[in-house]
Amino acid sequence: MNDESRFGYCKIESSFGDVIVVWRNVDNSIARVFLPKQQGLFQSSLYRCRGARQTPNRVIRALCSDISALLNGQSVDFNLGRLDWSLTYHFQKSVLRMEQKIPRGVVSTYGRLAKKLGNPRAARAVGTALARNPFPLIIPCHRAIRSDGSLGGYAGGLAMKKRLLEFEGVQFDEQSRVVTENYW
Repeated sequence: MNDESRFGYCKIESSFGDVIVVWRNVDNSIARVFLPKQQGLFQSSLYRCRGARQTPNRVIRALCSDISALLNGQSVDFNLGRLDWSLTYHFQKSVLRMEQKIPRGVVSTYGRLAKKLGNPRAARAVGTALARNPFPLIIPCHRAIRSDGSLGGYAGGLAMKKRLLEFEGVQFDEQSRVVTENYW
């Protein structure tokens, strides 16, 4: 396969803006998901995706349909076997796999995740690993918040993070802090 056809991508229109999924044509593994606020990052990464075409096959169309459903508030379980983990480092992969276990409608904190990973002092490192999540939405990093109930950060912006959590039934107070006793 020549370099120009190594990657494919599709744009998913949503009320948040376009989400872009990039995959490797050779095995349909997901290389990256770009959220609406990351469009510049997608454009600047085209050197790696030179010649990428918008020609999704059946497998990719199904994934994009699932992402669209998620962006419309539906519950979706994603297959992590389709992800190209080569873009992650060891600790980040551990964090992302742990994050994937957080059930819909439940949140965790960066500190709680660090404790579950066996390193209670690594809350900041957990936050960094999630901030660099190459597979947002598929790995639901929007379910991790700060210990004070505030949202922390999110590559798609805090409004998107809050709305995704609201779709899942998470409640907020007037300061947009999560109101729950149901932490994972």
